[in-house]
Amino acid sequence: MALIATPISSNLVLVMDNGTGSSGQQLSIKRTFKSVKSAASNDDLYDVAQDIIGLQGKSNLAVQRQDTVELENV
Repeated sequence: MALIATPISSNLVLVMDNGTGSSGQQLSIKRTFKSVKSAASNDDLYDVAQDIIGLQGKSNLAVQRQDTVELENV
């Protein structure tokens, strides 16, 4: 069985520091930028993320890429 994965969409997610909770756990907030071109390279997406992070008032914890693909059995 051969599968073809067709890219549908991509999102850029920045996980930002949101302080500490009452019991000492780290809190975070996610900022999602939708409709990123699926063909964008990871390097280019990371560079854009760094530019956006520079505009934020909170510290960055992680840069994530969420890809959605459609699987088709051929």
